[in-house]
Amino acid sequence: MTVEAVVTADRRSQLLALRETWPHVHTLIDEERAFGFEADEDRDDFGTAQQGGRGESYVAAQQARPEARITGIRGLMNLVVGPAAGDRPVVLDLLGGDGLLHRVCLGLDMPDTTIVTCDASSFMVASAWATGVPAVRQRAQQQVFRSGSVDGVLLAYGSHHVPEPERQAVADEAWRVLRPGGRFVLHDFAEGSPMAIWFQDVVDKQSATGHRYAHFTADWMRECLARSGFRGVTTDWMFDPIVVTGTSEQGAQAALGQYLLQMYGLDKLVRAHGEQGAATAAFELALEIFRWDTSTAFDGMGGAVRECVVERLGPSTWQCVLPRFALVAVGEKPEP
Repeated sequence: MTVEAVVTADRRSQLLALRETWPHVHTLIDEERAFGFEADEDRDDFGTAQQGGRGESYVAAQQARPEARITGIRGLMNLVVGPAAGDRPVVLDLLGGDGLLHRVCLGLDMPDTTIVTCDASSFMVASAWATGVPAVRQRAQQQVFRSGSVDGVLLAYGSHHVPEPERQAVADEAWRVLRPGGRFVLHDFAEGSPMAIWFQDVVDKQSATGHRYAHFTADWMRECLARSGFRGVTTDWMFDPIVVTGTSEQGAQAALGQYLLQMYGLDKLVRAHGEQGAATAAFELALEIFRWDTSTAFDGMGGAVRECVVERLGPSTWQCVLPRFALVAVGEKPEP
């Protein structure tokens, strides 16, 4: 099946493409479940602009600078692939968007790990297939994978988009599809954190989609995983920065501002200031918001900066680091 066919395909066509190009992933699909779920028409913040979403600018940011979030991605993969994983582990990225984690992990010396991109957005799934990433359209609350079939499940970078009454169902489904010894990793930018403030004060006001969602707390995460039956549940902070480079100090700042404009679809900021002025405004807003206190929760994180910094790496290379700290919960499915 061609990429072009998958781009406009339904779930049946996606599964046919999996069977032809990623057969070891296709064997994990429960087709009765896959075709038993009714097609849903949930609001899609990550659809096309024509559909009222910000998916196109989000994809543009990911593909222009795939390395920008590599620190957090590496940390998450180290957590989700546990010692009980098989020789060829399969990890489900439940909010995988256009398949960034899959593409980044190809360069992280994890050649035997298959990251399967899952998303409720048709546009995101189509974008993943367009870059050769195996993807399935599904809701995290209604997975189409077989019980006890995968080695790891990751819910990150957007877990707060899951409606609050349905979050327990996501943890329950993660439990169901995991093999014994498999891990579920839940990641979010905690309620009240600078990242949550960024969403509330900037993304909600300056994007076409808005952004009014309740972010997780550590207690909420632990309760979700414990109720599903996960054991040894832990929660901790993880340094998860956005890092971009430029050929000058001003260039690195502008690169971060442009990345933020695209990543979060800040169209209203562009209309008010123009592209260049909006990039400057986005950088200045980030400079103001992303200031973390000196809480001991972040001790031991090495070079984890707590405010936006621009550093010179070489004669014509500058690096801009936007500090983000995320809450991460990890739980393991026990052996029967």
